[in-house]
Amino acid sequence: MLTIGEIQYANVYPIFHYLKKLNKPDYHFIKGVPSYLNKMMLEGCLDTSVLSSIVYAKNPDSFLVIPDISISSVGKVKSVLLLTDHELTSLNGKTVFVTEESGTSVILLKIILNKFYNIGVNFTNEEKAADAFMYIGDKALFSYYNNRFKYLYDLGEIWYRFTGYPFVYALWLLRKEKVNNAYQFINDLLLIKNLSKENLSVLIEKYIFEGLSAYQIIDYWEIIDYNLTNKHIEGLLLFYRYAYEMSFIKRVPMLEFTGQ
Repeated sequence: MLTIGEIQYANVYPIFHYLKKLNKPDYHFIKGVPSYLNKMMLEGCLDTSVLSSIVYAKNPDSFLVIPDISISSVGKVKSVLLLTDHELTSLNGKTVFVTEESGTSVILLKIILNKFYNIGVNFTNEEKAADAFMYIGDKALFSYYNNRFKYLYDLGEIWYRFTGYPFVYALWLLRKEKVNNAYQFINDLLLIKNLSKENLSVLIEKYIFEGLSAYQIIDYWEIIDYNLTNKHIEGLLLFYRYAYEMSFIKRVPMLEFTGQ
């Protein structure tokens, strides 16, 4: 039995759709938002999952990275956003709402504000008290196409503009002690990665997202990048270096992959 964490966001729906279609009795799925699955994985309740990339940097001795697959963007991502009625450069001293669903995206926002724009803000978990709002996942995606704010800033697009690298939001991680039980899963996962976007119109018949058109969902799936190339890894290590410089992690880890 392999216990697999399943994020219920549109960005990874194609992967899980096809994983579940395999109908393998030894694959057991547990659903949750990234922060919940991160906690489950750290506690040993999950064997493998696609997790916020910062989780690996904080716990490199516990996990192996499954190679050649991630959740990334090369430019726009549409589902990691900062929304506000203020220009980004005028946010200095203002209050920004951040979600508790993903540590990686929050750190990305803090890097962008601090490193790229030299802006200091106050962060809050209370939306009512905020001047700007960071949303991720499906809530952000809905806001991208139904924006009620004057300004919409796509964090993936800003990262790419300043660095020239893809941004890796999530990695597929495996607990080290489970590696001998996971070779078939790794093969299945990488095969599905290559097949998942071949016929997105079929997926739309199964996926329901109120407030978005079929075209908008397919357009989003087409920009999500599931690769983990050398360029992705360079971008990920740059993110880790910035996170280290801002004291979010204790060191910049080397990536240890399955099969190595």
